[in-house]
Amino acid sequence: MNIGTIGFPQDQQRKLEKILGLSKHNRYSLVEFDREALPDLLLLFGEETVNDPLLGDLPGGYRSRMIQVSKSAPADDSLGHIRYPLVSSRVIRTLDEMTSENEEEDEQELREAEAAADERFSKYEQLDAEDDAPATAGKGYSVLVVDDNNAMQQALTLELQKLPAEVSIAYADTGEQALDQVGSQTFDFIFLDILMPGIDGFETCTRMREMPALKKTPIIMLTSKTSPLDEVKGIMAGCSTYLTKPIDPEEFQKVIARVSTWVNEFKKD
Repeated sequence: MNIGTIGFPQDQQRKLEKILGLSKHNRYSLVEFDREALPDLLLLFGEETVNDPLLGDLPGGYRSRMIQVSKSAPADDSLGHIRYPLVSSRVIRTLDEMTSENEEEDEQELREAEAAADERFSKYEQLDAEDDAPATAGKGYSVLVVDDNNAMQQALTLELQKLPAEVSIAYADTGEQALDQVGSQTFDFIFLDILMPGIDGFETCTRMREMPALKKTPIIMLTSKTSPLDEVKGIMAGCSTYLTKPIDPEEFQKVIARVSTWVNEFKKD
């Protein structure tokens, strides 16, 4: 469970780090706040920090993961509260309570999102290849790889070239470039990184699913971490499945076997 902070003085940051180390299950890690990879919970030091520009345009539901550290309770009752000064038992208890609430919410959202995904791809899930089966040979595939990392593009290319069919690969470094390409070209499936310059993979996936031609196209999201929050966001955005970076060749071939089976059935419709 990653805990981010904004506005903490150095002495209070050090104290918080020591407190988190006292957690029974050692489940909390202090991380830098990153808008592109939001922490599971975010602690705001002081009453004015809620107006910090860094917090602008965050997902609406994320406020339930924000906790104000202050002497007085927050004016916004959607925020959690840890009374200042910091006391270890008070901090851990509040984090445990909010973690439990958000994990339950994540699990419910994930169940609902998975149900929606199951309905969308139910016909094709019945066609899944066995785990140890090779990818189904087709007449050839057109693939779009969306990732700003050249090494990742090359790794995916090497794996795609192992398929028992001809593969044509196009590349995009940003979500904006990807949207331009899918608007003018047809792809059988798409690999989509989450963290990119400009719009992220979640927003890119959402916009792709709004295009009639991409309603059923398999979109495989690439992520360096798979927290429940990421999975919920990905499925809600419309991704078909996930691959974790760095790419594991065995896992890649399992995923691509299932995806190529979907694609072959799409082409029959």
